[in-house]
Amino acid sequence: MTTNIVEALNSTLKKAREYPLLLLLDSIVEKMIEWFNERREKAQNLTSPLTPECERRLRHVWGEAGMLAPTQINANEWVIQGGGYDVVVDLQQMTCTCKKFELEKLPYEHALRAAG
Repeated sequence: MTTNIVEALNSTLKKAREYPLLLLLDSIVEKMIEWFNERREKAQNLTSPLTPECERRLRHVWGEAGMLAPTQINANEWVIQGGGYDVVVDLQQMTCTCKKFELEKLPYEHALRAAG
């Protein structure tokens, strides 16, 4: 399934576009209900609070974090060396000098190495 909702609706509702407006709207509502039910069922089967994509990403990043060298500055701050440059991670403030921590709002290799 495509991630672009407009493309998804266009391909799904090709035949329904020939219907009168009210029937077209009913078809759209029906399709949206179907999609939401599918996603709800998938969510109920999850064993983690994270989505499968987040889990996959964190597993990948965890492997990369193992190659970095942490040096503790104080209780909350770490210098992480490796990957071509050094960064400072503040676990309490959830910041990093590379700005990934602030932008993505998810732990990544520098933050995971500091925390782990």
